[in-house]
Parts: sequence; structure tokens; C-alpha cells
Amino acid sequence: MSDYSKDCIGIIYGDGNYPKKVVQSCLDKKISCCVIFIGEICEEIASKVAFIQTKIGKIGSAIKFFHEHNVNKVVFAGAVKRPNFKELSLDAKGASWLLKLGKSIFAGDDALLRAVSDLLRDEGFEIISGTDLIGNIFVESGVFSKRKPTKSEWMDIKKGFEVAKTIGSLDIGQSVIVCEGDVLGVECIEGTNELIKRCVNLRKQKSGGVLVKTSKPQQDRCLDLPTVGLETFENLRSNGFVGLAVESGSCIVLDKDELIKKFDDFSMFFVGIDDKHGN
Repeated sequence: MSDYSKDCIGIIYGDGNYPKKVVQSCLDKKISCCVIFIGEICEEIASKVAFIQTKIGKIGSAIKFFHEHNVNKVVFAGAVKRPNFKELSLDAKGASWLLKLGKSIFAGDDALLRAVSDLLRDEGFEIISGTDLIGNIFVESGVFSKRKPTKSEWMDIKKGFEVAKTIGSLDIGQSVIVCEGDVLGVECIEGTNELIKRCVNLRKQKSGGVLVKTSKPQQDRCLDLPTVGLETFENLRSNGFVGLAVESGSCIVLDKDELIKKFDDFSMFFVGIDDKHGN
């Protein structure tokens, strides 16, 4: 892990629990950081660091804030809802960026994030991954729960891996739900939790099915890595799904020990897979 003790890290704080983990890790390691909340303010974090709350489009104020706090490295942490560019309120810098983004605003999330990160680099910032600041955030390949997938569930996992990689290559999404050989749904712009809800009534039976989550083949590891955690588990459990498979070394796993215990408590399975096992 790199030494960031001499840096000030600017954290673009989106939705979910992951950005909180990134900030807390900086604080624990005595790494200087400040936060830009895109959306709601997390009061727990706001009480500990310098921050502003702003909206997408107010780029000038964000860059000014980072420069005022001597930020040299920037982290994207957490999901940020894609804006309606036709209704976006822009400052002068935001209007300039919109012109530079060009056709990328009509592309997938990965392409858009890459374009935005390139513009931040042009402003003098280095883009780093929040995973560099948090240790033990991925899983290796293997079964981590007491319950192992059945032969047919392994076949569903394999199929889900292949489909997830395909939709990822098209910059569509990162998750797939498969049950008894049927692809019930693929993740689009709505996100994983809505995918789970959408697939509940598409099964041939009341329960069963696995969520498979992978990175995109062209994934920039500093941007939008797939993430699972206790919320993912609860949505799977409450909707009758029986397992979760994530790509080893490429999917952020939050609260790992507690998450595995939850899967064991409810006799569900949790596995890490790689290209060898997915194909």
C-alpha cells in the first residue's frame, strides 16, 4: 500500500457505505483529507473533516475547495446518480466541462467517469482508488460461507459470470441474477438493489437464485468498482435469493466478517470467483 502521509486527499462522496469507510480509513491512518458531498451530507463524517456540499455541475466551487485545502489526489467514492444534463445547473467551469465532455455524456457510466477523471487530471489532480486506502477490501477465489453452492447453482454462477462480463464490456452494468439456468435480469442504470427487486417475481418458484457481480473488462480500478455489503445481503435475503458470487480481487466487499456471518446465519452462500472458475 502506498504512503499517503504527505498528501491531502479530496474525496468525492457519493451514496452507500463505501465512502464512509474511505474517509474513516484516512482518519485512522492520519492522512489529511477533505470531502465534497454529492447529495446528502453524512453528519458523522461532516463532524470530522472539512467539507462542502455541492451539486453536479458546480465544478468551479468543487475545484476551488480542493485547491484551498491543498488537495493533490482525488478519490471517487460511492455511487453518484447520473444527472439530467438538459436540466443541469452549471457554473462557468461546469459549462466549460460540459462542452469538453461532448459525446461521453451519452455513453455509459464507465466512459463518462473516465472523461470526468481526465478533466480532473487536467486541473492538476491525481486520481487514486479508495481501495488503496483501505486494507483487506477484496476477497480471493473460494467459498466463504458454510453452505456451498449445489451443482446447479455453480452452473448459474458460471452463466452469470459470463453474462456479467458481456454487459460490462458494453458499459451497461456489473450485476446479473440467474436462477435455474434462467437469466432473470441484468443490472442497468437503476443499480443492484432495484435489480434484485425487479427479479423477485420472475422466478419459476418462490425462492432461489444467485446474484453475480463482476467488474467490467475495461474497468478503471480508480472508478466505480462494484461493491457489496450488508445492504446487498439483506435485499437478497428478504427477497428469497440464496447466494452471492463476486469477482475475486475486483469487487469491494464491505464489513466482510459480519457479511459472511450473515450468510451463515441464514444458510445462504457467498463465493468469490475468477476467470478460471467463471469460464
